[in-house]
Amino acid sequence: MNTQTTEIKDKSKVQTNLERYIQNTGKTEAEYKAWATQVGRKMHINTLDKLICATMNIYSVSHLSYLTTEISDLMSQEQLADYLFEHSQNPLEIAQLWQSAKTEENAWLDKNSVINEHLKPFPKTDFERWGDKNWLADVTKSWFNKEGLNLDVQIQEMNHLYELEITIDDVIEFVRTYRRNAYSSPAAQKVKALENRFKELTSFALKDYYAHHLIKANTFTQTIQTEDVPF
Repeated sequence: MNTQTTEIKDKSKVQTNLERYIQNTGKTEAEYKAWATQVGRKMHINTLDKLICATMNIYSVSHLSYLTTEISDLMSQEQLADYLFEHSQNPLEIAQLWQSAKTEENAWLDKNSVINEHLKPFPKTDFERWGDKNWLADVTKSWFNKEGLNLDVQIQEMNHLYELEITIDDVIEFVRTYRRNAYSSPAAQKVKALENRFKELTSFALKDYYAHHLIKANTFTQTIQTEDVPF
């Protein structure tokens, strides 16, 4: 059977499944696609759970709560996060650190992050006007566009959106230091480092939906561990 014939049969099968779903449930094609996506994700999550269970030699990922890393009570929150990053072998702990780091990344705001998000290519003459022609070798050409919006106008717009007092010198230094879309905030770097640690432990990449699943699966056991025994 050639590839084209196989593709036609596969397509026919998908259409039949769709038709059967609509007939049996009375729902729409959009609802079918959402349902199919949810089923597929659940199957994928089960596969990832099995990988962790095999690696950690546990029956269920909900048992990760019982494999906490031994720490000192004298550690600050920052020291604790650093210690777990370096020493934890528990994917749950890394996922928790990652979720916290993602929140920090989303809230991160400084001059460089604003410039990175909003700065568009600008005329090279602007750089020559406010910078130094001898610095041109430091700047990737993708920052320049003779038809681009002038630097002073772009900076004015940035300062209108954020109260950071971004200056021409800030932008000149930024484009000398970073290529376009190459800047990464300290918060984003922390997220990336945690993603690398998680992959080292599990062999697969950490995504929002799986971090949520892993943490939720262990919420009950963590609650039991911290409750006072009534006797």
